[in-house]
Amino acid sequence: MGLVFLFLICSNVVLSVEIFLDLQEATKGAILAVSLQKLVKDVCLLSLGCNQNLEIARDVGFVAGMVARSNGFEYVVFGTLDTLDESDPDPLDRVSRSAFITAQVLTYLGEGLFNSGVLPILNGSGIIDPDVVRALISRKTIYPIFVENESKIDRLRQLGYDAVYVTADGTIKGKLPRNNVKLNIDLSTVENVRRKALEGAVVILSRSEKIVNVNQPFAKSGVLIFSDEEWLIKIAKEVLDGQRPSTGRVP
Repeated sequence: MGLVFLFLICSNVVLSVEIFLDLQEATKGAILAVSLQKLVKDVCLLSLGCNQNLEIARDVGFVAGMVARSNGFEYVVFGTLDTLDESDPDPLDRVSRSAFITAQVLTYLGEGLFNSGVLPILNGSGIIDPDVVRALISRKTIYPIFVENESKIDRLRQLGYDAVYVTADGTIKGKLPRNNVKLNIDLSTVENVRRKALEGAVVILSRSEKIVNVNQPFAKSGVLIFSDEEWLIKIAKEVLDGQRPSTGRVP
């Protein structure tokens, strides 16, 4: 990531941006700020944190970036600086209870997005877990960051995260570059990657009840999966019956 960061700060400068909150045809130089599952169906941040293979996040980031580019976007907001807890209203938009796992998944996800040809912008809105920020800094995962206001910028700078900041109104604090990696847009692997990500996050909570929980990370029994598609429910039932092993980790 050190070489990527050096490339970013030396690239061309973008003076202003427009922020889109829906996946649609973009204007030139626009930022896309949507949940991951809007780009790769049913694959949420939590499914990556629960995955047996954390590196699948790199592949997910790559195909997510391709989907964004196919709609004309050059910039994509991704991730979270918060960790999971049972008070979260949107637990699918968290990676893990662990700051270490959260930072690792964000690192892989950012690499995949960058390699696809978009510029990743970390999502710094909402609650910040300082341990996630420190873990990102230790990995040299320093990307431009999306925040709500100036006070959030001050908070992140106090934690040592010195980067380009983009506020919710599109104001840029610093020099926002473009990613000069320009691969041909290819959506042929999206479905294969999303299935691998979902199949790698089939989590046994308890075999005391034969329940398939879809997107219910705080359930106490049965199996947890992150899509209601029939092929995945079939796998979940086989896991419950002991016909195949569980693939994921408990949130």
